[in-house]
Amino acid sequence: MNCSKGMKNRLAFARAILRRPTILFLDEPTSGLDPTTVEAIHKLILEEKQRGTTIFLTTHNMYEAEKLCDHIALLNHGKIVESGAPAQICRRYNHQRKIRIHLRDGQDVALAHTRECGEKLAAYFQSELVESIHSTEPNLETVFMELTGGNLAI
Repeated sequence: MNCSKGMKNRLAFARAILRRPTILFLDEPTSGLDPTTVEAIHKLILEEKQRGTTIFLTTHNMYEAEKLCDHIALLNHGKIVESGAPAQICRRYNHQRKIRIHLRDGQDVALAHTRECGEKLAAYFQSELVESIHSTEPNLETVFMELTGGNLAI
């Protein structure tokens, strides 16, 4: 029987959890898979995590690390360059500390994290001008690129 790469990965994962391990090592479990299969494998990993299994995951996919891991270690040339909870790491590298607002008239505004700017932000909301709002907090991939100089070296 010929199986797709996604089916093989799901089968390998099923075999790995069959005996209900307390520790599970996964090496790039979603590499090269389509988004639907990736989502299915992520769901299985999260279910296993909820059961209390300790999971060690190696991945180059920072979105995957952010989504699945409580604690991560970022490596560069085999050395740990940063570790901690993904959200905490991202906050540590938030050098800009700004809020970006897209207004209904198409204008983009950047405000610093200050009391004065908080008043401006409140005025935008009171005037119902805000279409979207985002913090400049970096994602894990941005932090990784900063710490490694953009290298994806193993």
